[in-house]
Amino acid sequence: MAANTDSPSVEGSVTAVDYLSSQLSLEREARDLMPYDPKVCSYTMGPTRQQVYACLTCLEKTGIPSGVCYSCSIQCHSDHNLVELFTKRYFTCDCGTTRTKWCCSLRDGVDDDIPESLNRYNHNFRGKFCHCARDYNPVEETGNMLQCILGDTCDEDWFHDYCIMGLPKFDPPSPVEDDKQGVNVLDTLGEPGLDAETMNDNGNEDKEQVIDGFPRFEDFDCYVCWQCVSNHRDFFDKIKDNTDIVADTLQRIEAPTISERNDKIREQGSFLNTLKKRKMDYEYSVFLKSQHESHFKALYDQYQDDNTIHSFLDEFPFLMKDDPVYEPPQDDDDGGSSVYDLGTKAINSLPREKAIEGVQVFEDIKTKLKDFLTPFAQDGVL
Repeated sequence: MAANTDSPSVEGSVTAVDYLSSQLSLEREARDLMPYDPKVCSYTMGPTRQQVYACLTCLEKTGIPSGVCYSCSIQCHSDHNLVELFTKRYFTCDCGTTRTKWCCSLRDGVDDDIPESLNRYNHNFRGKFCHCARDYNPVEETGNMLQCILGDTCDEDWFHDYCIMGLPKFDPPSPVEDDKQGVNVLDTLGEPGLDAETMNDNGNEDKEQVIDGFPRFEDFDCYVCWQCVSNHRDFFDKIKDNTDIVADTLQRIEAPTISERNDKIREQGSFLNTLKKRKMDYEYSVFLKSQHESHFKALYDQYQDDNTIHSFLDEFPFLMKDDPVYEPPQDDDDGGSSVYDLGTKAINSLPREKAIEGVQVFEDIKTKLKDFLTPFAQDGVL
């Protein structure tokens, strides 16, 4: 009888190759999520469009909402309860100011700088989002969220798609095929500065459902909420039919379900006919097309005597040009290094006595790991 040369199979076992592959994958993911070198606090830059993190720990301590920059979220508040808000315009980091009463390690431990008076704090800085003012929970939430690009009234809040439509909760319709899907950006830091980023709250990367009547995500570039539209109704009533700029408009019709909302639309006649015949009775949101900046600029140049258009675009010039987001320098020094490589590099930078102690610890770990793994290797498990 021939001997069985197959390696024994142990349920739940993992090969060294699999483990190393998994470790490298995690390291790459960490570098992708936090690609910047967190060495400089942005406080000295003044009001800037940048990534902002609300610190709920400092809020609990002071009772005052505050936000910190990318670098301070890592270097000064890493053990705090942070909420990633993505980009905010004209914001100055609060770390090291009397607002947080927390030392900024990147600015020599200062904790009493004067906070920026131009900073605006909506309920996002208390961990709440949307008109419904709910806490964001990626496990329990469903649907997609959009950030308002204008932010004049809402302070660049994020809105659930169902709240945009006037629904109290997501009422799943029959699936609508959508090739360009939303991205769960409250859980994973995407490329900053992408307006109207689509967030899938349940983290599902497969085909999503789009609520009946909601614009397809690939058909628009960014979103203006109904609150900001209502605050500048004269301007948006003028441009809502401009197909070079506006991809779609969506009335906010409050109803318990999507079917009852559709009934209300049918009662007032078709949506398009209503827009053509009379001014809309309902508040509405606006979805802007890609390349809207150049078309807004052309509109500005064309209507020199139109005070409504000029005053609005003078107030919000970022609609006519690129609106860059400040990004700290890329962390390129150790981009391809493993945890082991970084540990070795750290030892080499230590004083001689500390370096010797570090090498001894490495050798102890190496010996114990070898002793532990040897029986598994002999049995063909590892």
